[in-house]
Amino acid sequence: MERDEILKKAQAERDGLDEREQQMLGVSFGFGAVLMAALCIALAAARIFQGEHAYDYAAILFAYLAGAQAHQCWKTRRRSAFVASAVYTFALAANLILFLG
Repeated sequence: MERDEILKKAQAERDGLDEREQQMLGVSFGFGAVLMAALCIALAAARIFQGEHAYDYAAILFAYLAGAQAHQCWKTRRRSAFVASAVYTFALAANLILFLG
């Protein structure tokens, strides 16, 4: 394969984003996740202080964590990511059952 052909193929596989843009996209998702988690924790704490349950906010948080770990497991094939994903999925299911039940 010729150099230009390899470059064009690599660029096509990245959806038009260069390496810097891909890294910035990943970091921005990380910041968004931290803000989402902080908001869920704050809203859950407010609910708990009011004497109510916060299973719905916990489910949202565990859904994010399970998804992030599942994606990491899929990309890296690490056993630790698989185990974390399974634990977070179980916590998600438990919170959904408690919320809906």
